[in-house]
Amino acid sequence: MAANDAELDREAEKVYRLFKKGVNRLQLSRRLGMSYEVVNRRLARARKNLGGDAMADMRTDTESSLDDLIRESHRNLQNAETVMERNSIIRTIADLKMRKAKLLGLEQPAKLTLEMENAAMELLHTQPDPVWGDGGR
Repeated sequence: MAANDAELDREAEKVYRLFKKGVNRLQLSRRLGMSYEVVNRRLARARKNLGGDAMADMRTDTESSLDDLIRESHRNLQNAETVMERNSIIRTIADLKMRKAKLLGLEQPAKLTLEMENAAMELLHTQPDPVWGDGGR
């Protein structure tokens, strides 16, 4: 009897969660009593459910892992007992969020703006001055 979509989604989520924790496909196959091919199909289904397509699988995995780490860090922050511990966790959260921004390409606009400003400055320095001429020819 074939499993329904909800059951397949739950199974896919379980496989994906273990995979993100470092359990490889062969170990998943043995641990869950699935063939290697079924493990691959469950991983693909979990990624699809997360919104990632085949070309973005690695990005989706990494983004999901970073999200898990950020959530866990926020829980740790609530339980921190000293100022030093709180500051360390805050730095960890900031680092994780920066890694996620980099993964998603969110730092690109700043780089592009700087490159455009540099190109504009270079253009200004290579054009003749409209008032004083081009260097006293």
